[in-house]
Amino acid sequence: MSNDKQARNAGVQQHQKSKPASDLPEELTKKNQDYLYHLKKALAAEPKLTADKQQAAIDEAISKMLAGQKTGQTARQLFGTVTEHVANIIAGPKADPNAPQNKWLLMLDSSLMVFMVFNLLYGIMFFFANNSKVQTGQAGILSELILAIVAGYGIMMMQTSMSARGKKRIPLWRMLIYGVIFFIVLTGTYTLVMLIPGPLNANLPAPVYIVIGVVALGLRIYLKSHFNIKNTVF
Repeated sequence: MSNDKQARNAGVQQHQKSKPASDLPEELTKKNQDYLYHLKKALAAEPKLTADKQQAAIDEAISKMLAGQKTGQTARQLFGTVTEHVANIIAGPKADPNAPQNKWLLMLDSSLMVFMVFNLLYGIMFFFANNSKVQTGQAGILSELILAIVAGYGIMMMQTSMSARGKKRIPLWRMLIYGVIFFIVLTGTYTLVMLIPGPLNANLPAPVYIVIGVVALGLRIYLKSHFNIKNTVF
């Protein structure tokens, strides 16, 4: 009987040795200590995480556990299951949906949108009309590019102004004035680009316009997905 007791004691001691005191702070509750123990094992078995990242995740978990204990929250309530928490650690922090967008990415997105619309519009139009009847420069690729850049900048400024919060928010009457100025600038730019000589700004065949429009659409979709561009026109 004493042998059985000694065996049980040895098992308990071995179990305790598998949980170093430094990894299981005494300030934590038993449930949180058990959660931390399994979290450490799961992180150690994950090849995508370096030792530094594993330790940083452990330190952060302990800090949040201690704070959560003050309000009666367990580790499971804070992080979900160990598997879910490890998956979130690997995925990294989520982007703040309310974070301000990069202005130049917004401008690029808007410019691509305008450029896409121009090319698809001219491509469809030229399928049903003789493009020789369209004035040189009116549908030239260089004209489209310049107009798209100017329009993209104007749209970006309008977007950032409308999405501003608090003291930075611009009054509606000022937004209307900016809209009128933007329209005048865009009209003036359109008039000027039509003066670009034909060899530099010649009209293209309808299929070419459509291909360029489709490429611009694909590039815009890729950039929106890759850089998580939001709050765009469409």
